[in-house]
Order: sequence, then C-alpha cells, then structure tokens
Amino acid sequence: RFGLKDYFALNLMPKLPGLYSEEALAYTDLKYTEPEYQAILLSHIHYDHVAHIGFVDESIPVLLGETTLRMLESWETTGRMGFGSHAYYTFRTGDVITIDDIEVEPIHVDHSTPASYGFVIYTSEGAIVYTGDLRMHGPKAEMTEDFIERAKEAEPIALICEGTRVMPEEKRTNMSEREVFEYCNRVIASAKKLVLTCFYPRDVDRMKTFHELAKRNKRKFVVSTKVAHLLETLVNDPGIEVPSPLRDENMLIYVREMNRYFEWEKEFINSSKAIDAEYVNKHQHKLILHLDFTNFTELIDIRPEPGSEFIHSMSEPFEEGDIEEEVKNNWLRYFNLRKHQAHASGHCSMEEIFWLVEEISPKLVFPVHTEYAEMFSGCDCKVVIPEKNKGYKC
Repeated sequence: RFGLKDYFALNLMPKLPGLYSEEALAYTDLKYTEPEYQAILLSHIHYDHVAHIGFVDESIPVLLGETTLRMLESWETTGRMGFGSHAYYTFRTGDVITIDDIEVEPIHVDHSTPASYGFVIYTSEGAIVYTGDLRMHGPKAEMTEDFIERAKEAEPIALICEGTRVMPEEKRTNMSEREVFEYCNRVIASAKKLVLTCFYPRDVDRMKTFHELAKRNKRKFVVSTKVAHLLETLVNDPGIEVPSPLRDENMLIYVREMNRYFEWEKEFINSSKAIDAEYVNKHQHKLILHLDFTNFTELIDIRPEPGSEFIHSMSEPFEEGDIEEEVKNNWLRYFNLRKHQAHASGHCSMEEIFWLVEEISPKLVFPVHTEYAEMFSGCDCKVVIPEKNKGYKC
C-alpha cells in the first residue's frame, strides 16, 4: 500500500535519490528526482533479489540473464507481481557489459534456480566481485568453480560475499541434489499411497528431480498450472533442459476448482493432461503431487488416504516456533500424512564460503545476505561489515 511509504517508515528500503519512480514516492518524504542510476543488475530470479524493482524508475534499464527474463515474464503472467515496464537487456556467461566507464562480466554460478550469476565489475580502481547466491554441492557445481576461478584471476580490491549459512550452529540437514533423489526414491519406492511434495515453485532442479523420480517409480508427476506455465516457458530455452507438462507422458497438470480462471490457464485446463481433485483421489498410488503451501486447502477435496507420504523438499525452519511450519504441520497431522525432509540448499556452507573468500583473496570482503557478518573475521583478509546508508571506498 502507498508505494514505499511503509518500507521507509520501517527502514526496510534505503532512501536513495534518483532511483525510485515518482509513483512509488508519492506518499513519502523523499522528493522525486530524475534518475541518477544507469542500470540495475539482477543476479537471479529469487524474490529477495527481484521483488522491489517495481519501485524503480522505469527509465532505468534492468540487466539480467536470458533465462531469468523468461522466468520473470512467467511470474508476472501467473502471479500478482508487477516488476515495471523497464527496458530489459539480457546476458549470458562470456558477455561483457559496458556501463559508462565500468565493465561488468557476468559469470554463471550454481544455485537453487537457473540462470544465477555472480559479477566481476571492472573499475578504474580495480575489480569488485559480487558472488550473488551460490553453492558447491548442486548438480552444476562446475559453474561455481568457473566463477571462483575468474574472480580469483581478477585480483579484486573488494569481494561482496553472501553468507546465508554463516552462523554459530547450523541445525538444518544439508544434502546434495543427488542425495535428495536417492532419499526420496527410497520413500517413493516403498509407498503404497499418494506421495505429496512441497518445494519452491521456481526450483527447476527439484522439478527435474521429482520428474525423474516419477519415471523411476512408474508414477505421474503432477504440477499446478503455474508450474506448468513456467516449464512450458522454459522448454525452448537453449540454456536449460526441462520436461514439457503438455507433452511429457510422465506428467499431469492439476487444475483447482475455481469460480473463474485466468486467460493464461486455459491452455492447460483444456489440455488432455488436466486433472482435478477427484482424479487424484481415485489414482493416489499412481501419482506424485507437487502442492504449494498456499494450496494446502486442496487436501480437503483430494482426501488423501491416511498414511500417505509427504516429502518436505525445501528449507527447514531456522528456529522452533516458526508460524508457517506450525500451520503446515497442523495440516499434516489432520490428514495423518507421514512427513519426510529432503532438501539441497541453494547456498554454500560456512566452511565453503570461508574457503571461497580465501581462494579469491580480495583486499576487502563485505559480508551480505547474512545475520552473522562478524563471523567472517575468521577469514584471512580485512572484513568490512556494511552499515546502512554508508558508502565505502576501497
């Protein structure tokens, strides 16, 4: 509501003149001025990296990966997100982008969504490296290795480094994507009833994992119309290989019973792959159903048999008392579903992050995306803990 008013009131967004649109600033005390920024670089599609570009002045161009743009367009079509009518320019690894007197080299990294990038930014004072979000235990770990090698060659004066899993004690279980597959395969192979799973709807690696699990166990992988739209958007992308829900014999598309449907849904609703809750109820032992948390009410119509399997294939809560987790568990208890946890994080472990920092060997490291920036002091380089509304010179 009211554009950036609440964000500014709670100090959630910086008051940067020349960045935001006139509409976004309408109810704030920050006066609109002409844009002072040449471009915005997006590292990947996740909500915490892209959600607020809708507040940015639309005359400022947005630079992002080719696959990221496809996913962004699907998200806008199927959801309530509005990212603004920016000029979008895409890149891939190997490109060099010139913005005024600096050059930016995007380099792929492995993360829990496709088209994730880190950046090497060449300035007159030296190179600045930004990791984006990355991991070393995913199916494309070699991408992260490419990034680290290129960042090391740049001999950066500064490294802006993510630290999601840098913490005093990590209580959550960590697995590789292969280990997720193997664990889930054991669960599904012994299952006699419905198998449900919940994972982030833009985690394409996890979609491919469950698609393969369905094939392996002679079941059908059932996805929502939103997930189907995303996959169909990516089918013709030369940089990624995904199954087509409309054509793949191992997939079906779940259509919720609604009073009305959006125009984009009709292609899926009218296809031979469309199924409803009654179909799922009658074919429980033959299906793996991806059910997003926001759609758990579908369980009322599906009526899963007691003792059906539920695979929670996303991050465990950071702490006890997580409200969403409590609500989720209430649903599982009510329908007597057996819960399993299997997730491969999208982020490097603390040990891997510290190794990465020392391998790249910057003059300065700026920890971001972490609640424990002070723990980077164990790295063999100077650490600068960023402060709000403060600029830095290297």
